[in-house]
Amino acid sequence: MYYFIINVSVMNVYKEPSFNSAVLTQALIGESCPVIGQSENWYNIKQWDGYEGWVHGFYGIIQKEKYTSNSVFYHSHGVVHDEKNNPIRTINFGGQLSVIENENSYSVKLPDGQQGLIENGLRTDPLTPSRESIANLAKSFLGIPYLWGGISTQGFDCSGFVQTVFKAHGIEFPRDSHLQADYLHKNIELENVQKGDLLFFAEGNQINHVAIGLGGADLINARGWVQIESMDEKNTHFSKKLDDLFVKALSIEEVLNS
Repeated sequence: MYYFIINVSVMNVYKEPSFNSAVLTQALIGESCPVIGQSENWYNIKQWDGYEGWVHGFYGIIQKEKYTSNSVFYHSHGVVHDEKNNPIRTINFGGQLSVIENENSYSVKLPDGQQGLIENGLRTDPLTPSRESIANLAKSFLGIPYLWGGISTQGFDCSGFVQTVFKAHGIEFPRDSHLQADYLHKNIELENVQKGDLLFFAEGNQINHVAIGLGGADLINARGWVQIESMDEKNTHFSKKLDDLFVKALSIEEVLNS
């Protein structure tokens, strides 16, 4: 088996082997994806969450071994630079790096073998999962624009935002909102929503939007940009559209305790 190792901060994954094809999702630096097909310089890959799609060869490294990352970047944006402070590679929240030294700064080895330095932002373990931590991390992304297929601090779509927040806490959700709705099992009333619970919305009987609850009818979601909204008419962030499309709320208690 060969692996496609992502060698750029954020990489688009396409439906077909063409830049004119639809973007399905994204992948971040350091992820090792099994190669399941090839068409000239395009590779069909399978990501950690089961998503399959096509990527161009210049985004990554093809090799038989996985990239041995041991740390994850937990700041919104950063730069790996050389000893003269020249940028080598940018990195976004969730990117994986191989740390080979840890003194005043982190010395890292990139997937292509280049070595560089980064000052801070790396963790070897995920955040401790709690409702408060999930809500706080979600709020730290406020203002980041909506991007179809986006899973990074360059831009999120609604389910990519949810997946990123929970993955940072060691909780691996499926990629799409309708799959996330099937992943949890305990329905709760809106008035009983706590921080971190998930709220789902549908158009045409198909769930197509998800938000992270902040308690009761208040929520944070990627819609236009990452923003706080509410289904409470008395709240200044009230959204009639979300109120009209709301389907159900699901508790995250089962994944917090697992």
